[in-house]
Amino acid sequence: MNFEQGLKLTLFITLIMITSATLPADNIWDLEAVDSEGMGTNPKVGANVTNSANKVIIQGIALNNTADYLSTTTQWQIYVQAESPDKGGIAAWAGIFYRSTPWPRFPLDIQPGDRIQIEGFVENARGKVNITERHSPDPSITFTVTTLQAGVGIPAPQVITNLADCNYFDQTRTGGGEKYQAQWVKLTWVHIASGTWGNDKDLLLEDDAGSTLTMRLSAMGDFDLHPAPTGNFQVTGILDQEDLAVPYIDSYRIWVKRYSDIETLTGVIDWHEYDFKK
Repeated sequence: MNFEQGLKLTLFITLIMITSATLPADNIWDLEAVDSEGMGTNPKVGANVTNSANKVIIQGIALNNTADYLSTTTQWQIYVQAESPDKGGIAAWAGIFYRSTPWPRFPLDIQPGDRIQIEGFVENARGKVNITERHSPDPSITFTVTTLQAGVGIPAPQVITNLADCNYFDQTRTGGGEKYQAQWVKLTWVHIASGTWGNDKDLLLEDDAGSTLTMRLSAMGDFDLHPAPTGNFQVTGILDQEDLAVPYIDSYRIWVKRYSDIETLTGVIDWHEYDFKK
């Protein structure tokens, strides 16, 4: 190989590296667009996997380590929040159930605040558009995960002061659960209305206006070691959706990693505890 050929090869390899690592082809917000039934409308959602042009490449900030929410012996899932000027969030999920080896197929050391890139195929998943392996044993559908920069920092949570702002479906995503889905959020001034406290449990949150939202406590958390908070508190987690049937227009929830993500509000009046009829 002469100097000119070597230079051309170097430039070609550099171009490939720049294209795949620093120029994501897809906007997360666009990938999450939905129709009136909550089904993804982007043409790449559910598209034919035999055509590599249907792959997506996304970049953003990881919001969790897989072990925060799921047992890594059977599942892998990372939520990725977009960075400006993009917006929104997306999850990538895989499970051992449909292809047992090799496992795990994806890095377990990704931490909240790492900037990562994922390349793969997207499909509808219980109200979300997720990057998945389509529940297929075909290794060509396996997505790839790359850490671009560790320790960038988790984004500041989007503060939601009224549950009515995030517990409903809005196709336009100007409000409601679709606006905040797969993103880091903080709910303020809420209390537990019902449910059983502990790891792997769902409770119903309520604010003082009477609006409600499900709070999902991670199965991998430490909630069993702490008592349930009483009175009003604020809680930080990922705004998620797990709707089991079409139309995918409800079943929004906040998925909480650990007890330290709940902050009891002290020195304030918890009006919901008072009976004004007395």
